[in-house]
Amino acid sequence: MINEPVFIDANIIIHAASFRQADVFDWINSLYGQVLIHVEVLNELKTSSVREKVDAFINEGTWVLFDPESEASIATDELYDLYLVYLTEVRLAFQQLDEKKIREGRPLKHTSDLGEIHSLAATRLISVGLICSDDADIREVITDAELYIVDLEEKETLIRQHTLIDFCIHLKRFEVVKRSEVRKFFKTIRPRDVNYSPLVCFAT
Repeated sequence: MINEPVFIDANIIIHAASFRQADVFDWINSLYGQVLIHVEVLNELKTSSVREKVDAFINEGTWVLFDPESEASIATDELYDLYLVYLTEVRLAFQQLDEKKIREGRPLKHTSDLGEIHSLAATRLISVGLICSDDADIREVITDAELYIVDLEEKETLIRQHTLIDFCIHLKRFEVVKRSEVRKFFKTIRPRDVNYSPLVCFAT
């Protein structure tokens, strides 16, 4: 198990819900010690059955909802102001990545990135150093903008990302599920990528 808390993104939740052959949500809860979800990510879940499942996790305390408008998440006005600063910085970082892509002739995503932006701001505010998201831009944003957290020893550490590939690799590494099940899941979600080198650790 990965004991540190992790913010989860909507795309990972949607991948989990779309795989009908196993309970991927159970895999998530078994792999990560504490799962947090930002209210902006929660609001991106448009399918009622998926939203109900996540709501149940929150209500039973399996997942923690981060809502910046709630004192349970942000207790003071000073912290809320700091959250807004982080939010502005992360939003700017995504804008700068788009500008970089245009200069380099790379395609733009044409999505709002709202859940990702808010989640990264929250990770900085409460020093959660890990986000599980299949958004291809997050790692580049973190690196380019040097988005870091300050740990208990007051050391600055860049936020880390678990993509879908990373999630699958860690499922195998921590023996949460059998390799064959991990491969089946990844092959269903990303059939074109299943034989790429990063997946050697759980390829057949």
